[in-house]
Amino acid sequence: MKKLVKNKFNPYTLLFLIATIIFAGCGKKDSDHSSDTDYYIKFTVLGKSYTFKGYPYATLSQADGIYTGGVGSFQEQGVGTKNVASILIGSLSSIKQETYSGIINTPAGGTTPAIFFAYIDENGKTFGSLYKDNVTNTVTITALSGTSIKGNFSGKIYDVLATNTSPINFSGDFNVKRVN
Repeated sequence: MKKLVKNKFNPYTLLFLIATIIFAGCGKKDSDHSSDTDYYIKFTVLGKSYTFKGYPYATLSQADGIYTGGVGSFQEQGVGTKNVASILIGSLSSIKQETYSGIINTPAGGTTPAIFFAYIDENGKTFGSLYKDNVTNTVTITALSGTSIKGNFSGKIYDVLATNTSPINFSGDFNVKRVN
């Protein structure tokens, strides 16, 4: 893995995260989720509160010595370019019930944030985490089973296309279905 540049947004991480969300949602039919009404991501951003229930999911994986947990949801099923919220958790050990934040020293050398947030608003504007907020961005997994993951999160996101933008508070909780 390449070393991320401090105080810069890593667009490759965001692209990976967004692609994961979109492809995860594309593989399921609406009827596959008819009983998923209790799953959600609730969050507050820019002074508004949202509850997204369109295919709320979690996926866990491991590659190159890094364990990742992806949590995401759409406001509506099947609309992948607007109203999307996602969280990426990284760790050197398997994802479990605990609080994640800070920096990971990757096995290949370099560092990467343990938490990455992404949000695409109703107009398609993309917001994401910056490297400099790695200490304050946190995710706490409060329950993890073979079928679901629950937790809460808080931190900062920024308009990814603007330079020198002010941080935006991004916080909430989730109860999502595991897809693997």
